[in-house]
Amino acid sequence: MPETMTRGALIESLVAVTKAGELGPDIYFNKEDLTYQEGIRSAFGGSQLGQSAAAAAATVPPTFQIYSMQCVFLRPIKPKAKVHYFVERTLDGRVFASRIVRATQGSDNACFYTATICFQRNDLQTGNVLDYHVPIPEEAKVLPDSIRGGKAQEMMAAITDRSTPLIQLSAKEEPFDWRPFDHPHVEEPTKFWQRSFVRSPAVASNNPHVHQSALAFLSDTFTIGAALHANPKKVGEKLRNVAMAVTLATSLSIHEPMAKVDEWMFLQNETSWGSDGRVVIRQWYWDVKTGRLIMSGTQECLVRLKDTSKL
Repeated sequence: MPETMTRGALIESLVAVTKAGELGPDIYFNKEDLTYQEGIRSAFGGSQLGQSAAAAAATVPPTFQIYSMQCVFLRPIKPKAKVHYFVERTLDGRVFASRIVRATQGSDNACFYTATICFQRNDLQTGNVLDYHVPIPEEAKVLPDSIRGGKAQEMMAAITDRSTPLIQLSAKEEPFDWRPFDHPHVEEPTKFWQRSFVRSPAVASNNPHVHQSALAFLSDTFTIGAALHANPKKVGEKLRNVAMAVTLATSLSIHEPMAKVDEWMFLQNETSWGSDGRVVIRQWYWDVKTGRLIMSGTQECLVRLKDTSKL
């Protein structure tokens, strides 16, 4: 009988990279096309977060897991061009390792994204250490199944015009199962939050690096919406006043190296600041089963609004 192959989740292919041996050591490229939408200038930045994590992880022993990513987008990502990830081995210690990843496109190898990715060996006893985390919110006691599937796409369609320059994936294209809470209606942007349960379909791989790369991809999904929906009067009905909204920089900390992206997580996004055309969003992810904080991060984004006086 033919061997039965386990089919992986969509997110596995979206973060997968292949070694470009003919170009030299520690150079990788994306296996699948980037996530993008016709009419939007740049591809989805989460692809670079996930794929750079996968490329860096391919150069460390399996006992080393990602604990930190500092990522900067330098220019727009061409949707239909291959991305090459050049990995520099900056540190290989007994406990810690670090990598710098440069992502390039085109014949001139112009760099459009950089990431500093840090690893810690997780098979050593750490001894007496501090151990605490922000507790999971009370709302997480609501079971994910109590929020019907497909609500995320319905909410997105209801509050976002198709002309808005944000990537809006169909249910078939979306690699995650989102179960969002309704947004609060507040006057003060810093009091606004987005909350949701989220997970991917079952991931075939047990490799922690695959799950960490998927978490990095996930961190860029819907995140900028926390700043946009926190300012309804400025962005206009269905975000029609938004002229541009893109990620500039992302800082991620993965607190639980063995976290599974295909198990339910509780996500909270908040915005803490906006000025000079930029906004800052803070995010937290908890494991619903254990209540442990598994990932947190900060994202800085560029938001440009239309001159409504000319509309």
